[in-house]
Amino acid sequence: MNSELFEKNLKAMEKWYPDFAAAIRSGTYEKDEVEIVDEYSLDGNLIYQVKRESRSLYLNGKRNTEEPLQLWIDRLGKIEDYAPIVLLGLGSGLYLKKLICHTSDKVNVVVYEPSMTIFLRTLQMVDLEEEILSRPIAFIVEGLNINELEPIVEKLISLETMAFLRQEIHPNYQELFPEMLVKVLRVIENRTDEIMVNQNTGVKFSTVLVRNELRNMKFVCEGYNTRKLAEAIPHDVPAVLVAAGPSLNNDLQELKKLKGKAFILAVDTAVKPLLNAGIVPDAFITIDSNKVTDLVKIEAIKDTPVIAPVSANYYILEQQRGKKIFYFDGYVLPYLAYQEAGKILPDVSTGGSVACSGFSLLYKMGFETIILVGQDLAYTNNKSHADGTFQDIMPEENTENMLQVKGNYEEKVPTRTDFKIYIDWFNMYIKGAKEHGTMRVINATSGGAYLEGTELMPLKSAREKLCTRDVDFETYIDHMESDFSAEDRKKVIAFLHSVPEELNQIKKDAKALTSVYKKILSISKSGRLDKEAYLKQLKKAKKLRKKCESKPAYQLVSATMALADYVVRSESLFQRKSLEEEAKTIATQGVRYCKMLEDCATLLKNYAEETLLPIE
Repeated sequence: MNSELFEKNLKAMEKWYPDFAAAIRSGTYEKDEVEIVDEYSLDGNLIYQVKRESRSLYLNGKRNTEEPLQLWIDRLGKIEDYAPIVLLGLGSGLYLKKLICHTSDKVNVVVYEPSMTIFLRTLQMVDLEEEILSRPIAFIVEGLNINELEPIVEKLISLETMAFLRQEIHPNYQELFPEMLVKVLRVIENRTDEIMVNQNTGVKFSTVLVRNELRNMKFVCEGYNTRKLAEAIPHDVPAVLVAAGPSLNNDLQELKKLKGKAFILAVDTAVKPLLNAGIVPDAFITIDSNKVTDLVKIEAIKDTPVIAPVSANYYILEQQRGKKIFYFDGYVLPYLAYQEAGKILPDVSTGGSVACSGFSLLYKMGFETIILVGQDLAYTNNKSHADGTFQDIMPEENTENMLQVKGNYEEKVPTRTDFKIYIDWFNMYIKGAKEHGTMRVINATSGGAYLEGTELMPLKSAREKLCTRDVDFETYIDHMESDFSAEDRKKVIAFLHSVPEELNQIKKDAKALTSVYKKILSISKSGRLDKEAYLKQLKKAKKLRKKCESKPAYQLVSATMALADYVVRSESLFQRKSLEEEAKTIATQGVRYCKMLEDCATLLKNYAEETLLPIE
């Protein structure tokens, strides 16, 4: 071992990751049973013969290492700036060195090494100082910091960079460490799937979101929000959050006894099973922009208050005679409407599901005890949801190849990727809430996945121990006051009436911006680029675009342009060979962007006139 070289490499790591280097020095890592024999190839490079379990393989060719390395780099081709490159296996560092040498320091490199033994040997035998100092290479090593894999992958791979992602497996690692590589590849696959689901959802629902936002504004003008609800009802009794997990069917009769003893908040999907059991919740919460309306299309629920963001399905809100209670979820129109009245629309955190939003809502309302029911987040008895939600009897599914997580009453339970995301959110949110207060979370779900920071307790026991006081929540909510006075409401409506004209102005800005991009296109095709003229027009385009995008109504437009934004953002990462090529690309993209901007602004102006101007 070369202790001087080892220290040199660790010293270089300290520039980026001092804690990582300190952990290696202190020996706070898990060892493995890999054996290494150092050898050198005929062209003078260090290679390893690695023995693991019954396998013994060389990580590089014994004769010639340079030629395979060059063929590999040639196959990779041009690596764009900000591209995420994941090397699965460090080996003796030859592939990492070659990659660093042939890429810009803006290329993001992650090295996953499944063997602590190989990683330490390379630090001891190979000079990686120059490569490590060149950029913050993320080293993920089994037995040392594998818990950092998912956060790094999440940060590294985004919608803009996903098209440039490369995953490269070091020779023979797939033979020596197959199960470990599959685990890492699954993390990457989950991240890319998540991005595409979100992107596809954004494209699919973009116009739906805007439709809901505009049509729900007449209800926002009524001035009911979650802060006013919190002020109206008592918090010295527990709140019960009812989700639609498959175990809900087991607890319906016990839930019926809780009516008037706790504040019962149901997620929209749980409404039908509750009503079928004769239980009318004190309120229900809905968030999805395209939620299946049959879930709440029952007369018995029509007078129940509904809690929602402005982007929720407008049809559900229109069906309700009860109060419509709003919270801020990032859509600027209701926020600015409140601002016009000198008010603040309270927010609610979200982990992606309606149950996550419901839990955050109850916490922010001030309930110190929250009881979870039907929060399975797993396939209890091989079912995804309670009977009576999407079907009278939900079908059993094949869960053999699903993710396995810790269960409430079983060692492992099957779950889906989206459910796992919600589990992680609950774990994070409960931990944070407990650090800032005395919140108690009782998990009365009779099955499903375990949530950290919760107390497992049968619902009957929770009712008998904690729900001992009678409360008439319906009367309290009936007496809830609006946040708007008559004068406030006039200001809010005046603001909403100004939105169509602002959209019309965005349309005019788009036309002006188009003219600038066309000038840039003309400059790029002139044969000899006038750099000064190009930069002048580019600056003008940037100023006009900033002016356009600073308008509050622009969020309505941009929500319908998810696909266009993706094209502009991802293509901007490609490196151009010349200034002329750059100018031509920017101009072409700009003209396309402006055309879509103008079309969307025109469409939304007409829709805003139809939905906002009639509000009185």
